[in-house]
Formats: sequence, C-alpha cells, structure tokens
Amino acid sequence: MTARRPRGFRILFVCLVCIGLGQSMLFAILPPAARELGISPVQISIIFATSATFWIFVSPWWGRQSDVWGRRPVVLIGLLGFGLSMGLLGATIALGGAGLLPPPLVWPLLIASRCVFALVGSGTGPASQAYVADRTSASERARGVAFVSAAVGFGETVGPAVGAVLATLALTAPLFFTAGLSALSAAVIWRWLPEEGPVRKHGEAPRHIRWTDRRVTPFLLVTAALQAVRATTVITFALFLQDVLGLTATEAAQRAGLGFVALAAAGLVSQLVLIQRLQPTPRQMLRAGTPLMLVAFGLLCFADGLPAFLLALAALGAGVGLVRPGSAAGASLAVDADEQGAVAGLLGGLTVLGNVLGPVLGTALYELDPHAPYLLNAAIMVATLAFVFASPRLRRLGT
Repeated sequence: MTARRPRGFRILFVCLVCIGLGQSMLFAILPPAARELGISPVQISIIFATSATFWIFVSPWWGRQSDVWGRRPVVLIGLLGFGLSMGLLGATIALGGAGLLPPPLVWPLLIASRCVFALVGSGTGPASQAYVADRTSASERARGVAFVSAAVGFGETVGPAVGAVLATLALTAPLFFTAGLSALSAAVIWRWLPEEGPVRKHGEAPRHIRWTDRRVTPFLLVTAALQAVRATTVITFALFLQDVLGLTATEAAQRAGLGFVALAAAGLVSQLVLIQRLQPTPRQMLRAGTPLMLVAFGLLCFADGLPAFLLALAALGAGVGLVRPGSAAGASLAVDADEQGAVAGLLGGLTVLGNVLGPVLGTALYELDPHAPYLLNAAIMVATLAFVFASPRLRRLGT
C-alpha cells in the first residue's frame, strides 16, 4: 500500500463511517425511547443480546460467501441491511409512541428490527477486511486493516454530537438519517468501489474454517479476550464513576462521556497515526498493545480520581487500536488468499461473542464490588500477555 491509499480503501472508509455513526446514536436513543414505551432495562438488553446471538453464527457465513460472490456485493448487502434495520427501529419507536401499534407488539418488533442487522448487515465487516487483504502485501496488511477498521471508530466518535443535533428535530430522526446514509453508502459502493471479481471460481464451494483451526486459533483467542474486556468496561464505566466518586447520575453520564471520547480518540490515533507512520508488524502491535490494556485496568483497579480513570480509558483505547488490527492482520496472513472472507467472518463472530459474554460476567461481578470487573479484566490481560509472548505461532508472526 503506497503512501497514498488506494481509492477503494478511501471509499470503504467513508462508507463504513455510517455504521459507527448509527451504532453510537442507537445506543444513546434506544434505551430512553424504549423506556417511554414501557419496555424494561432487561427487555432492552434482550434486544441487543438476541441480535448478537444471530451475529455470531451468521457473520462467518457472510465472510465465506464474499469469497464466492465477491467483496463488493456482500459489503453492499450489509450496508442495505444495516440501513433497513435502523429504519425499522425508527418506525417501530415512532408508531409505538403514537399509539398506532398495539403495545404487546412493540418489543417483539424492536427485537426483529435489530435482528435484521445481524442477519443481513453482519457481512459488511468481514467482506471489508477481506477486500483489504486481497489488495495488500504481507508487509502492508496491518496498515490496511487498521485504516479501514478505524472508520467505525471515527463514526462512534462523532456520532453522539451528530445525534444530539438531529434529536432536536425528533427522537427518531438520527435513526432515519442513518438509514438514508446507509442507502447512499451502498450506492457509492456499487458504483465506485473497484473489484475484479470473486477470489473463487464460479460454482466452487467456499472454504470453511473452523474455530479450532490451529492456523487462526491464537488470533481468535486474543480477539475474544480483547472484546470481552473492552465491552465490560464500556458497560460498567458510568456506574463505576458514580459509585466510586460519589456522583449523581447526570454527573456520571457526563464524565463517562469524556472517558468514551478518550477511548475512541486514542484508538483512532493508534490506527490512523501510529500504525500508518511507524508500520509495525502484527507481532509488534500485539506486544505493544496488550501491556497498554493491562496498564489501563491497573489504573482502574488501584488509582483514584477522574484524571487517572480518563487516562485508563485512553490507554485502553490505544491498546485496542493496536491489538485489534494486529490480530486481524495476523489471522489474515495465516490463511490462503481464497480463505480471507472465511477468516474475517470468524473474527467478526468472535467480536460479538466477547461483547455478549464479557458484560454478562462483568455486571454480575460489579454487584459484588465496583472494582471486581476490572480485576477480572486485568487477570485476563495478564493471561493474554503471557499467551502473546509464549504462543509459537504468535512468536513466528512477522518473521
């Protein structure tokens, strides 16, 4: 990949921003909107958990299909699925609030609307990563993966501000805006994303990579650990600040927002500045990022005061920004050219699995002690760090 990134990468970056944008706005809008419709917090969590469960199994399938159909069609279908899901969520909330839907139907329709994203939209990420793998050499892989994966993080960073402006028009306005933006992004992908065609011959069945494939298992384990500790932190951080610092709910939300900005901004710096300029190998990224994440949880466990906690989230963001593309690039380099979609789909499924299991265990531990989830996360990162240095495959990575 030259200093000037390929046009396809730039197109993917711009179009994938809408997913991060929409996701961050949805997480801010859906809980209060659902509560107004009489839906409990537990029911709200089930909306996301049900979709995530489908995602775990469907994402690998879409990744394999991108090896057969081509990357561009799967990216396009995924964007349309995401837009449809957001539009259906917005319509359900609007109709339910207006009394045009029977109350017993609102919650099931919200679940079904969100599941559209899992069933149809889960192909965008794997196909995008495989697109990058098709067009980069081994030495360029990590930079390419980091650049494109930063798109969602960028969307998540600017999403809250955009959502706040749009919400002044109507609570559901950000959701409908995202639906329209996704359709526009799909049109751009179809018209301008360059692609020569699928990597497998017409009629040839896609490769099926199992979770236990020794070539990729180390990267899957690192990815699962990464996502579990990150998700646990995001879910519990506002409560942690409120309980440890003695804040009101509003004060805790405001200060947690600062922490999430630090988390996202540090991740963007890692992916768009450090990796692009220093060009580390995947092994170097794993060995540098994992200690940063361990430092983050050490600060959350033993430091005191808001500045230290914000520094912890910045260290976590920087670490995630190195480990996530390093692991993805390493898994990509471990398999053949016609297996890129399959391995990207596996990584996508593991990402969501970590997002489901981590918060469940973390919130249960939080009931015992506010520091308990971060002690567990620190222990997980100690084990991950030891694994990164001890695993024979990870030691050979990049040599």
